[in-house]
Amino acid sequence: MTIFMKFITPCLNKKKYLYKDFYYWENSFNNSNTLFDGHFNNYKITIHSKIIYTGFLNSEKDILEHSFSVYPSTYSLLGFIQNVFLSTAFFTWFDINYVDFCIPMDTFYNVVTEVNNNNLVNSDAIALFTESYEFLQNLWSLDENTIMDKLYKFCNSFNCNWNNDPCKKLFIKIFNSPEEVYPFVIETIGWDCDEFIEEEISISKEIFKNTCDNVFSQPFINEKFIDILNSNMPTLF
Repeated sequence: MTIFMKFITPCLNKKKYLYKDFYYWENSFNNSNTLFDGHFNNYKITIHSKIIYTGFLNSEKDILEHSFSVYPSTYSLLGFIQNVFLSTAFFTWFDINYVDFCIPMDTFYNVVTEVNNNNLVNSDAIALFTESYEFLQNLWSLDENTIMDKLYKFCNSFNCNWNNDPCKKLFIKIFNSPEEVYPFVIETIGWDCDEFIEEEISISKEIFKNTCDNVFSQPFINEKFIDILNSNMPTLF
């Protein structure tokens, strides 16, 4: 069965503080809106859109999840990272009661309290996550360019803390434009041989670069870009 998606162009700043509210994200989750993969709310990719790649590994629970998604604005991206990604990352790493990948739909502090009550999480780890949450909370008063600059730094810092254990990993990468995806993928795969790279991404480098470069000019690519990434890209963390 083929499903045709009606893409919508968002009003950029109207929802700024709505995206800050956890209950907006809870409602989005309950309405089955895509959060970790695909187009959030079916918004098409515009020059204002932000792409995100997230990864979760917990070998003890046989969890390996990784995907690309796209958000319509800097503020929606910030809201997702603060209200959804961070809680999910904490839960995936520290909870020992659920064996499946779960998105805990509760406020960050409630998730931390609940998991800590059941699992006695190391206080240093809680402090690191709390610092991350408070860092994100303090970004809402800033302009979009400054937020993006700080989010890039946030991602690097987060990955330094949580992307080192071969059995447990958390990863986050953001992109200001589709063109930024190409070098990230190629550099992450790390092969010098084009043949090996193309085997990994199931597409030629030339076609992949052309795809990343033409998201705005080609409606079909705009609609399918995230699907192409999630269908073709290997684990990138």
